[in-house]
Amino acid sequence: MPTFFNYPFQSNGFIPHGHCYLWQTGLVWLHIISDATIALAYYSIPFLLIYFISKRKDVPFNGVFLLFGAFIIVCGTGHLMEIWTLWHPDYWIAGGLKAVTAIISIYTAFALFYLMPQALTLPSPAQLEVINRALSTEIVERKRIEKELRLAEEIAQNSSQAKSEFLANMSHELRTPLNGILGFTQILQRTESLSEKGRKGVGIIYQCGSHLLTLINDILDLSKIEARKLELHPVDFYLPAFIDSVTEISRIRAEQKVIAFHVQLDPDLPTGIHADEKRLRQVLINLLGNAIKFTYQGSVTFKVQVIAQESNANGQTNHKIRFEVIDTGMGIIPEEAEKIFQPFEQVGNQKRQSEGTGLGLAISQKIVLLMGGQIQVQSTLSKGSTFWFEAKLPESKDWAKVSRVVEQGTIIGYQGQRRTILIADDRWENRAVIVNLLEPVGFTVVEASQGQEAWEQALVHKPDLIITDLVMPILDGFELINRLRQSEQFPEIAIIASSASVFAADQYKSIDVGADVFLPKPVEAETLLEMLRQFLQLEWIFDGKVDAIKKNQTGGLDQPNEMISPANEVLQQLLELAQDGDIQKVLELAQQLSASDQQLNVFTEQLVQLASNFQLKRLESFIVSIQESEFRSQKK
Repeated sequence: MPTFFNYPFQSNGFIPHGHCYLWQTGLVWLHIISDATIALAYYSIPFLLIYFISKRKDVPFNGVFLLFGAFIIVCGTGHLMEIWTLWHPDYWIAGGLKAVTAIISIYTAFALFYLMPQALTLPSPAQLEVINRALSTEIVERKRIEKELRLAEEIAQNSSQAKSEFLANMSHELRTPLNGILGFTQILQRTESLSEKGRKGVGIIYQCGSHLLTLINDILDLSKIEARKLELHPVDFYLPAFIDSVTEISRIRAEQKVIAFHVQLDPDLPTGIHADEKRLRQVLINLLGNAIKFTYQGSVTFKVQVIAQESNANGQTNHKIRFEVIDTGMGIIPEEAEKIFQPFEQVGNQKRQSEGTGLGLAISQKIVLLMGGQIQVQSTLSKGSTFWFEAKLPESKDWAKVSRVVEQGTIIGYQGQRRTILIADDRWENRAVIVNLLEPVGFTVVEASQGQEAWEQALVHKPDLIITDLVMPILDGFELINRLRQSEQFPEIAIIASSASVFAADQYKSIDVGADVFLPKPVEAETLLEMLRQFLQLEWIFDGKVDAIKKNQTGGLDQPNEMISPANEVLQQLLELAQDGDIQKVLELAQQLSASDQQLNVFTEQLVQLASNFQLKRLESFIVSIQESEFRSQKK
């Protein structure tokens, strides 16, 4: 075996290859230089292939490149062997090297044979040029489409902005006459002695104006929803009084249609909750109003129940409350049930469709979605419908601190020195509302039709408070407020910015330039008077009748000497109605008692005062205190 391995390396008996060239110097050097140059060139090619493979690992022919590199290396080595055998006759080694070269050459040839179909599928330079031109065309087309899409998006945004501005401007124009209508109805209700028919007429005017204002607000709410600008503003409030106010509105509507109205409340409902009171009321009144509108006989049931409770990390209890409205009305077919939550979509006959804008359910659904729920509906045609939604509402322990101020009666004046109010507005009807609201109460009201005139009037009259519109000629409200704040005479004066503008930016801007508070138009008398009370530190004077009631209330609800109470059976009936939360029945019974015996007027007035303001706990305490007083009197 060792002999076999040593045999190929034996060179005895052979003569060097140079003898074939007769050792002619020129011929020998010719072969040496040629073979060395070929070997050097061969060796450089594999290094270039290896460099190419290291840089382009994505090329599918890397294996063939490696085989080809090996083939070239052995070929180059063969040429070096030719130079070696000129002096050393190692022909077995040279032959073995040629055999290796042959093997690698055959393997490379077979690899190329299988690779050839794949290589032929590669695009030619001409095909690549066509593909490049197509890609260039596609890129140009895509850029054109993207440009058109950006242009369409810009047009849509401009259209949406134009629509929002149009709606806002129309709202401003509509709210201005509404400010006069609603303002003067409040003035008439507060200051004029009207007949029963006149009082009802003024009340109808106010209700119609308020309804029109609600429709305007619905359209604006839809615009805000589409622009994704509608936000919730949660506050702490007293849930039982909130539910009472919602149900009483609906109960009156149901009684007008002579259908039953039932309320089912979970005894585990929290006393106070933290939620957007305005938006939640809007949703519930809409659902109840629709149920009553499309129910002609039978009943409407309003159910509120707690379906889950959990405590968060702050130790606060979250109640998952389900609000449900069930009616026995006309019902909805499945095809219509899918459309009722779309804007301007209505169901039912044409007469009923004309009673609204078709926005209520669309807006209500968006509001409930913001609350984390969804309004759902189950309905059977001609049998009735059930609408419900669930909302997770945090319980509030501090609702009493932020509850609304209860109206104490008709204000006839205020204590202390006479105060001067400056009103700046370019519309006379808006100024007239403020003048007629404040002058009867004892204020001196100075008017200005634009900002420059308001500045001059302020310098002359030195008002205690300024109410200014924002959009005025010559000098607008923003510039007026800024000038007042920059002046040495009025840096701390109370300023109320008032406008019918629905742009939140205008409201925020008015506060930023120095206004203390924003008062929306149409002006609500209670809101304006409360602002005046806060900024001017006023103590109101009420008329005598209300003062007497107030005195009774603040006296611990004890029965006064001049108050005559009804029989104990009636008191017990009133107590049961108050405990059931049936405000309407309490008011009806109070009216009957007043009509049957005028000596009960003081008692019924206080009863109506507490019931009208949904002070259920105080109402119960009031009745119980009278019962205990009667019991003590009988015992004596």
